[in-house]
Parts: sequence; structure tokens; C-alpha cells
Amino acid sequence: MKAQKGIALLLSSVLVMTLAACSGGNEENNASSTASGSAPASGSPSASASAPADPLGAYSPPIEVTAVRSITEGMKFNEGEAIDNNVWSRAYESELGIKVKYDWTTPAAQYDQKLNISIASNDLPDITPVNAAQLKRLVEDDQLEDLTSLYEQYGSELTKKIMGEDGGNAIKSATFDGKLYALPNMSSGIGQTHVLWVRTDWLEKLGLPEPKTMDDVVNTAKSFVTGDPDGNGKPDTYGLGINKDIFGFYAAMDGFFNGYHAYPNTWVKDASGKLVNGSVLPETKTALQKLQEMYKDGLLDKEFGTKDASKVSESANAGKLGMYYGYFWNVGWQQDGKNADPKMEWKPLPLPTADAEPAKAQVPFAISTYYVVKKGAENPEAAIKLLNFDLEKLWGATAQPDVYNVDKNGVATFSFALLYGEAPRKNLDAHLNVVKALESNDPSPLNAEEKLYYDNIVAYRGGDVKMWGNERMYGPEGSLSVLQGYSSNGNLVDDAYFGAPTQGMTDNKATLQKLQLETFTRIIMNGSIDEFDKFVTQWSDLGGQTITDEVNEWQATQ
Repeated sequence: MKAQKGIALLLSSVLVMTLAACSGGNEENNASSTASGSAPASGSPSASASAPADPLGAYSPPIEVTAVRSITEGMKFNEGEAIDNNVWSRAYESELGIKVKYDWTTPAAQYDQKLNISIASNDLPDITPVNAAQLKRLVEDDQLEDLTSLYEQYGSELTKKIMGEDGGNAIKSATFDGKLYALPNMSSGIGQTHVLWVRTDWLEKLGLPEPKTMDDVVNTAKSFVTGDPDGNGKPDTYGLGINKDIFGFYAAMDGFFNGYHAYPNTWVKDASGKLVNGSVLPETKTALQKLQEMYKDGLLDKEFGTKDASKVSESANAGKLGMYYGYFWNVGWQQDGKNADPKMEWKPLPLPTADAEPAKAQVPFAISTYYVVKKGAENPEAAIKLLNFDLEKLWGATAQPDVYNVDKNGVATFSFALLYGEAPRKNLDAHLNVVKALESNDPSPLNAEEKLYYDNIVAYRGGDVKMWGNERMYGPEGSLSVLQGYSSNGNLVDDAYFGAPTQGMTDNKATLQKLQLETFTRIIMNGSIDEFDKFVTQWSDLGGQTITDEVNEWQATQ
């Protein structure tokens, strides 16, 4: 399920953090059945305006709904289980009276291609996970059921609460001409903002303060390179980590650019109120020039252009990296390093700024996956009831995270759910509640998930180093405290565009992304900074201006 939201979302679902880290494995369920539709069970009830709307009521007699889905690489099952036989599928049948039959499954990398064939042939199951572009196409082709009244009728209180926590933008993004055609896979935009992770044991060894300005970042990086912080007498440490894609979730430069009030890959309002893309603004050029200087001075890995996030993490775990920007849960990737060297200490810091104005973290629009129901499905409300059930068992009053999130065997059972979502503030609220419980030594008000974080932090403080990541995320000085600070102080910049992909995006986005990555990489690796101005012109000519016009036309309708 998480893979349908892309890498950012897949790893964001490690929001059960240290537990999910236990769910290793390298197995892949590739079971695929023939694409033959299956009719609902005979006599099964259909939704109607007068039907009692029990959000979690069971069908009697039971019904069958068809679906398709991707299978995440490395998905691990308990012995004897599979995607159509697991804790979720059994609960759907026993508690909702819904048997889910998969018409087909496929590895995540092949999902969009296979689904596009189904869309072209108008051969959809009852419930389908789609991306924004596919949603738009299906709406235009009149292949989807209007869920507007059904959502109002069957959506549970918890579902509607979670779906509305982003101010309504998620639901708006699934609404066309006033009609709701999809259920967003709700996620946290603020959970995808950056913090600066720093080796504070290195700071202490070299007598350095925690960096608060961009000059501090540069000077700290220089000291980490020249000051032999690992004490081995060799020049083998890097100051600031950067991955080959430049942007993303780990060792990415989003937060670095934000320190110069630049917001690449984000739509922001200019002085006139028009939407412009942050990638082509002057502040982005300023940040690129500083990265170029750092690269020239040896503060970045000279071979960063060939190293993905996992390779950078290996350097961090090996004790060769002193700082990187990334998501609040990235510390989970440093647990192996901490286990090997308990003296290693990473601390999350708010984004340093280039001037007197506080840095603001860019917040992406977090919805990348939607769940749709094919037009004419016999029980279209079943999708809503399944979503109600999934959210309740994951985050509701009767949640069982040790069963439905990550089980006692370390299996990431959350990935088996047909529909998924989480409240944008779930982890921030969990942090606040856990800190309060730690201060009062009273965990009784915590829900099951929060109690797990509480217990793990207590275990860490009692000497269990393997629970260190919980303290670094949910503890008083954890990364979620940094994100809470952004929220409390208004130091956030939301992506101002949350509509479906425009025609210009469909036609030109891949070309523009390739142009940006190639240009930015060359500039950082000592290319001419004047290439940025050429990039801005090319970006506009190769479809950027068309997209900008479309985005502003959309804004006018909001």
C-alpha cells in the first residue's frame, strides 16, 4: 500500500518507526490471478439513500468486492499467509462481511503500466488505487462512481476527522465539478518537512555550537572535514550529506534551500498573488551557488552524483558523515550505527537560516494515491466502510497496532490493508502526548500506539540502546518537537497547488525534472552558476510557462 505513494510515502509509513524497522525481509509476493471480474455475492445489500448508515456494520449475507493492488518489494508475510490471506483480509470477512478478491497484483514498479492497460480497456475492479493523473483520466472517461452522498452517509466520524485535518485540500483534490470521485490516501505533509540531523558528539569533541545559521552549517561542515572528528588521523569524513537526486527524504537539499528562503519543486505565491515555481526563482540560484562553494571546498562527497540515499546512510552509519537534511524519521536509518557505536549521537535541529528571517520548511502536498470505485459497482459504499475499518484499527479508539500495524513477529502488517491513511498530525500529537506522559510518569491517557513509543523510550533510558530512535523522534528533544515548532511558529510554506496534474504537467513534467536535475548537478559540481539563468529560460520554453499558466487558471477557480 505504501509503495503506491512513492518512496516518500513508503518511508513515511515507517511512522510506526522502530517497529517497522524490524520488518526486514527481502521476499516479494508476485501472485497474480487472471483479470476476470467477480460479481458480488447473491442477495448482498446495495447502498441507498434510506439505508441505515452504519460505518462499521457487517453485511449479511456477506458480499465480495474485487480489487487490484501493487506488492511492495520486500513485503514479508507470516508463514502460510499471502496478500489474500492475512490479518486484514480475515478481519474484513469476519467483522465487515466483505471478502476482497484480487483480480491481479503486481510488483510496485509495474503497477502503473498494468493499471493503465486496465483503464484503457475499461476493465476496472470494484476498488482501485490510482495516482492523480489516473484519477483525472478516469473522471474524464466517466468510469467512476460518484461517492459524494455515500461518503456523507457512510464515512465514520474518525474518517471524516482525518480527511479534514489538512484544511480540506485532500478532499478538494478528489472532487471534480462538485462531486467526490475518490477517497484520498491521507498522509502528513508536515511529516515530509526537513530537519537538520547533526552528530552532536562530534560537535562536543570539536568544541562547536549547534548550527543556527547557514554560515554555521558551512563552518561546521568544514570542521567535520578538517578536524578529524572520528579521531583516526585520516581525512575521511564528510561535512554534509547529499544524495544523487539532490531532493527527497534523506540527505536531500530541500531543507538547505529553505535556509535561503528557496522552495524548489513547490508552487508559491509571488508578490502579485500569482503562483510561481520555486525552482526558477533567484533564491534557488543563491542556494546552488553556496552548494557549489561547499563542493569545491571538499565539504560534500565528490562522488555524490552516483550515490542514492541508502549509500549516504551507509556512510553515516560507518561514522563518516556529520550532517544531513531529511525527514523526522530518518534517525531510524542510523540505528545500526548507534548499535555499533553507542557513543554516536545524532540530534535533530530546526532549519538554520541565511539571515535574520527564520527559515520556513516547505510542505509538499502529501496525497499521491487515491482509492476509486468503478461506475456501477454493486456495493460502492463498501470502499468507504473498508476505509473506516482500516483507520479505526490503525488509529482509532479500538486500534491494535501490535496486530494491524506491526505484529509481534516484526511483520509490517499495515502494508496488507487494501485502503490506508493517517492523520496529518498523528505523529505530532503522539509526540506531545508521550512527552506529557514522560513528564508525569503516567502513561494511562495514551492510546496503544503512543504507549508503545512511551515504553520504548523508557526502555532506552533504562539502557536498551536499540530503542534510541524512539527517543530521538518522540522524546522531548526529538525530531517531532522540531516539526511541532514549525507548526506553532508558522514556519511552514505549503505547496500552493493541490489539483490534478494539468495537461502541461502530463506532457512536460518528466522533461523538466530531468533538465533540473542535470543542471543543478552540473552547477554544484563546479559548473558555471550562469547555467541557472539558461535553465530558467529552457524550463519556461519546454513547458514550464504552459504549466504555470494552467496552475494559475486552476487557482482562479479555488
